[in-house]
Amino acid sequence: MLSQMKLRGSWRKIRSKIGIRSEKLAIRSHVPWYVKIGGYGLVMGVAGAIAWVIVDNSYRITGFNREEAKAQIEALKAENFRLKQSYETTKSALNEKESQLKVETAAQAELTKNLTQLQDENAGLKEDLGFLRNVMSAGSVPDGLTIQNFKVEADALPNEFRYRLLVTQGGQRKQDFKGKVQVIARVQGPSGAVPTVLSFPEEAQLRAASGTIEFRFYQKIDGRFKIPEGTQLKSVQVRVLALPSYEVRVQRSLNM
Repeated sequence: MLSQMKLRGSWRKIRSKIGIRSEKLAIRSHVPWYVKIGGYGLVMGVAGAIAWVIVDNSYRITGFNREEAKAQIEALKAENFRLKQSYETTKSALNEKESQLKVETAAQAELTKNLTQLQDENAGLKEDLGFLRNVMSAGSVPDGLTIQNFKVEADALPNEFRYRLLVTQGGQRKQDFKGKVQVIARVQGPSGAVPTVLSFPEEAQLRAASGTIEFRFYQKIDGRFKIPEGTQLKSVQVRVLALPSYEVRVQRSLNM
């Protein structure tokens, strides 16, 4: 009996090893994809609604008023627009004032320049008048042409100089003197260069029709000349030439 039970157990073991074995099967129900998406959407919608309710209730709980906040935002926008308009108006007025100030400053500078020139001319006239009074009081005027009060000064512009002189004619004045004035400037270049002689006006311009002087007793003469940049004025000579021969009748030099 015991032997039979052992044989049965052994046979079961052998059959279980050599027999046909089947895998465990799981049976599941099939759900379409659109049903799944719809379900997910429903869940998300419900979650969003819950979140909205929570947020809205939280605004009410904390005392936040959305309409009041919108009104404040609109008020701030209106204030910002008003401030921008005020800024543009102020900026335009400031630019206009700046332009007006520039015009007034330029006019004042021009007036100061003209005043300075008038003061210089007035001083020159006083000096010439004093010279003529001294000559007349002495009872005699030098015969022939004479150059008096010859001066050369730096002008307002760089490398520009201004000269003035007084030409008198003494002795027998049978007729008016007619001639021209020429300035000869001797300039020195940089680094000890060879001096250069410049004529104002040049020979070609000197024989032009303009620039003629004509007087019987005296003539005040002034003018300007400009030397090249980087040079230094060393001496100036003024010549009075008689027409029509252009003969030098009188000249005077001045070292700078």
